[in-house]
Amino acid sequence: MKILYWLLGIVLGIPVLLIGTIYGASELAGEVVTLARAESNGEVSQVRVWIVDQSGLSWIEHGEAGSFWITQLSESPNVVLSRAGRDTHYAGTADRESHDLYHQLRREKYGMGDQILELLGAPGVDECDGVPVRLQLTD
Repeated sequence: MKILYWLLGIVLGIPVLLIGTIYGASELAGEVVTLARAESNGEVSQVRVWIVDQSGLSWIEHGEAGSFWITQLSESPNVVLSRAGRDTHYAGTADRESHDLYHQLRREKYGMGDQILELLGAPGVDECDGVPVRLQLTD
């Protein structure tokens, strides 16, 4: 019976440990902002993302080239992020050319958290098919 409890503990404990590690690496590695992301059904989802900054611009990456919210940026570039406890408004542009820069800045800013997520299966810079979104403040 003792062996059964150990096996059950391991079977249940590994997923909990894995989820906790992913959550900790993504939420505790540094600044996390909340993106108000438009959905194709007209609703708005609140999505937690990392943000990087350089030379007065910011970038986030959440979605592939064909995703609804990325494609709709050309029609409606308004992006709202909850950053540092307040809503911040940006003009967003899909910026494929900054893919490597985004990943470099992300590795510099989030360091160990970024490395842990990559080790746990998140795509690295070469495997990533996400499109960075360049953000310019409009406030």
